[in-house]
Amino acid sequence: MKKFKFLFVALAAMTLSAGFVSCDDDDEVQQGNFEKYLSSVESQVKAKKAKSGNKKALLLVAFGSTWENAHKTFKGIVSDYESDNAFKDYDVYFSFTSAICINKSREGEHYASQDFYAPNFWLEAIGRQKYEEVRVQSLHVIPGEEYLRLRDTYIKDFKNNVYGDLDNDYLEEGVRVFIGGPLMAEEEDVEAVAQALNANFSQYVQAGNVMAFLGHGNPEGYNYGNGNIRYTQLETQLQAINSNYYVATVDMEDNLLDDLWSRMQGNVATGTTVTLHALMCIAGDHAHNDMSGIENEDDSWREFFQSQGLICEYDGNDANASNNCILKGLGDYANIRAIWKQHTKDAVEMFAEEEE
Repeated sequence: MKKFKFLFVALAAMTLSAGFVSCDDDDEVQQGNFEKYLSSVESQVKAKKAKSGNKKALLLVAFGSTWENAHKTFKGIVSDYESDNAFKDYDVYFSFTSAICINKSREGEHYASQDFYAPNFWLEAIGRQKYEEVRVQSLHVIPGEEYLRLRDTYIKDFKNNVYGDLDNDYLEEGVRVFIGGPLMAEEEDVEAVAQALNANFSQYVQAGNVMAFLGHGNPEGYNYGNGNIRYTQLETQLQAINSNYYVATVDMEDNLLDDLWSRMQGNVATGTTVTLHALMCIAGDHAHNDMSGIENEDDSWREFFQSQGLICEYDGNDANASNNCILKGLGDYANIRAIWKQHTKDAVEMFAEEEE
């Protein structure tokens, strides 16, 4: 993987909101929560390092979710890394970047109550235990807002010792920090992802049938680094394999559901079966609602395609039903996880990059 060059983005305010997951404006309450959360994370890191004796840490970072099947996907990804011989010398940790998902998971919304923490807590705790190498792997799909915040703020803050309690000699000379890019970090990754998706789903685009992938995308004002271009590139790569593949998003300007339908018209006949799948690490809120319409009926991709005379069914309560909404995430597929894991192996050393 080519080195993913630095793009410094002023996202400190958003980082603070993710780090201090309390919504209370009282400074003492925020500080108290910060210390409580850091203490919890530090106890986990200290115990794992003492047990393993490892000198290397690997932090996996996802946006997050509150849905049960999404959490199963996350656990599967962590397990995959832990069982991979390439990472046997690493203690593996897991984090969310989304403050909303962190808070809702604690409340048990859609899933049994569980504590998750932002990357700054994990990096601080890892630094206190003085791991000699730290690898941070993005589980995001594109090099968009969430990934850039992870790279240019969370990890930078760790290096810059923002809490002032890490050994400067350790930070300057005693630790090496690497970051692995998101699934489609570089244009060359797009072809690998297209090949993997086709290997998994080619049966859904036979006999004129269609498969459409729902990505997230960044709104134009938040399209830092032009990560949105990866969706367009992926559709191009997929259609070079089979013209019945499509890729659109819930947030990318000019690549929303209406834009997708404009591209499909004239190419997709009435009565065609459309299969839908989220182009996200997990099948979370967008897959359940924007794609499938499980909760927000009358406002989903599935219902839109039905209204256009296409076949797109979903009945999660009937095991024998013909379901055209696949409620899995990309992280559920070994060949997709392999791309993320290769990025972890090829990760860029951040401190060295900055010094060049």
